[in-house]
Amino acid sequence: MPEQADRRRTDTRRRVRAIALKMFTEQGYELTSLTQVAKQAGVTRQAVLHHFANKEELLTSSYEELLPALDAVIESARAHPPSAATRIRTVEEFDALVRGEHGASLVCAQVNEHALRGLAAARTLQQRLGDLIRALATGEGPEGVMRGRLALSAVVMASARGRELGGRQAERHAAALAVARSLIAPETAS
Repeated sequence: MPEQADRRRTDTRRRVRAIALKMFTEQGYELTSLTQVAKQAGVTRQAVLHHFANKEELLTSSYEELLPALDAVIESARAHPPSAATRIRTVEEFDALVRGEHGASLVCAQVNEHALRGLAAARTLQQRLGDLIRALATGEGPEGVMRGRLALSAVVMASARGRELGGRQAERHAAALAVARSLIAPETAS
C-alpha cells in the first residue's frame, strides 16, 4: 500500500508540474498563481503546497530534472572537435530535448525569460544554455554567438509558437532544424 501511495504522490507532483508549466507558458509566470494551478489540476491549493512550497520551487523542480539532460548535450558537444558536423549533431540532440519530456520546461524558459531572470534556477538554466550556445557558435565574434543563440531559439520556437507558425508539429520541427542548420553550419546547408 505505501508503494501505491508513493506512486500517487509522484503522479500528482508530475501532473501539477506539467499543468503549471503549460499555464506559465500560456499566460505568463507572473500572472499564474498556485491557486489557478491547483484548480486546473483538480486538487486543492494545499495539495499543491504539499509538493511545492511556492511557485519558484515548482519551477525549480522542473529545471532540476532538465539540467542533467541538457548537461549531457553540452558534454557531448565538448567531447567532439568543433565542426559543422558537431554543431548539427548538438542542435539535433537539443531538438530531441525540446520534443521530449523536457520540452515544456525549455519553452517556458524561453517564453518567460525576462520574468524568470531573478530566479536562481532560471539563472542556472540560462548559464547552461549559454554553454550550449557557445558550443554552437560558428566563431568567436558576436555573429557566431548570435547564430548559436538563434539556432536554439528556432528549435524552441517550433514548440512555443505553433499557432503562429502554422503547420503540424513535425513540419515546424523540420523547418526549425533546417533554419538552425543554416545558421550554425551554413557551409553544409542546401
